[in-house]
Amino acid sequence: MKTLLVACETISDEVVQALDRLGLGYPVRFLEGGLHRNPERLGECLRGVLGEAEGLCERLILALGWCGGGMDSLSTGSYETVLPLADDCLTLLFGSTGARRSASAPPTYFLTGGWLRDESSVVKDYDRTARRFGAETAARLNRTVWEGYARLGLLDTGAYDLGEARREVTPMAAELGLEVATVPADLSWLDELLLGPHDDPGRFLRLPPGARLSFSSWKPLFSG
Repeated sequence: MKTLLVACETISDEVVQALDRLGLGYPVRFLEGGLHRNPERLGECLRGVLGEAEGLCERLILALGWCGGGMDSLSTGSYETVLPLADDCLTLLFGSTGARRSASAPPTYFLTGGWLRDESSVVKDYDRTARRFGAETAARLNRTVWEGYARLGLLDTGAYDLGEARREVTPMAAELGLEVATVPADLSWLDELLLGPHDDPGRFLRLPPGARLSFSSWKPLFSG
């Protein structure tokens, strides 16, 4: 079956590594990581991607989550569509929704190498503010944004340089009083998404051609 993969740049290192490890040659379209901060823009982008996939594949795999509603009301084309039942793409790197929840205590903002490279990442936003107004002002302006978090969590996926990532985030973390923690990853869910099978209805949404996405499929994730 001819397969096309669409994934977020936030997990691009992990996706490329997994495709190589699993011996899969799927063509990949990576979406700008910053789109997940704007679900409306993400939805517009995905509508275009779903339309462009028409005639190019028999199966479309979306390595994306609900992402604040970016998936809502999208219609697929004449191909099977498979996607994980995850709140966002980073949850794929924990192996399960439950593992993500457990790792979120204390309250943690999770990061990957791909997310740190994105120009709209929280760290780059902070650095730009610090360069313009100074570290003290940047910290004061950002404390309200970060007051609900206790730490920054660098996901240890083995796909990027953790030491370099830690050096990049440490100055901001120190100014904001946040711990920098290394959090173990589990790439089994990502591997299963890429390789199949996709028979577990609690982990995957497998849609026939001409389907429509709606919040009802993801609702159980947010009802507990």
